[in-house]
Amino acid sequence: MNTSQKISTLFFKNQIHFLKENFVIKDENLFKKFSSAVERFCYFVFEIDKMIDGDYNFADQYQTNDNKIYHMMKNHQESIKLLVDIFPSTHQFWEDLDKTNYRYYQILLKENFENNQKSVYTIKDFEEYADSKHCLAYIPIIGLNYLFESKIDAEETNTIFKKIFLGMQMNDDLEDFNSDLLTAQWTYAHSRVEEFMKENNLIENNELDKYKERVLYVSGIGEELMSFAKENFISAKKLSNKNGFKKLESWLDETLDVINQNEELILKLTSN
Repeated sequence: MNTSQKISTLFFKNQIHFLKENFVIKDENLFKKFSSAVERFCYFVFEIDKMIDGDYNFADQYQTNDNKIYHMMKNHQESIKLLVDIFPSTHQFWEDLDKTNYRYYQILLKENFENNQKSVYTIKDFEEYADSKHCLAYIPIIGLNYLFESKIDAEETNTIFKKIFLGMQMNDDLEDFNSDLLTAQWTYAHSRVEEFMKENNLIENNELDKYKERVLYVSGIGEELMSFAKENFISAKKLSNKNGFKKLESWLDETLDVINQNEELILKLTSN
């Protein structure tokens, strides 16, 4: 597991506990039930994303009797059962969930479409993509606000989360730059490198290993994008501190340590 995967896994594994600090939990059993639903739903989303990205080895799963599709759907089923027990069928929560689901699956369609189109991406395109790709993580915020009294405005929490998602996605795109090329996944980082190569009349040298990744860092694009990720994490940390998200702030400290290490490595590589 690379560092970007560790960062995102730790975040989503602990997301509901990060949020708990800023809600008045008067019914612990209700919180636990909702937390269990979120955990199962999160597992489902992680797995379906892997399957769509082509990360599933179906032959290996069959041979090892590790039916990930079944476990994925089982977790989704159990999550919905818990949520139905929490929210009546006429509750606004279900409309919110439906709209967010639609947004998420639309961005998956667009992502796969763009993998073939290879359009020129702007930073606004990236921000919309990163936020939409993580939009289901807003559901726990929505649900908790319906169930419990919040100590801060929901929009403030959403802002913190959005900054985290921007940082995570950019860091992920940088760490997976070459592997994404090999699997034909098109990202903002790839778009920037392609435009740089066109502007400077660079032709890929197939004799050089990871040529485009070299361009990413030698051009300064990699350093710029790493700074973007870092700035968003720092901003999220400041807002977390301001609003009393102590556990989330601690996670952000650990995340920034990783980002700083990556940044130092980039500087060493590009200064030689």
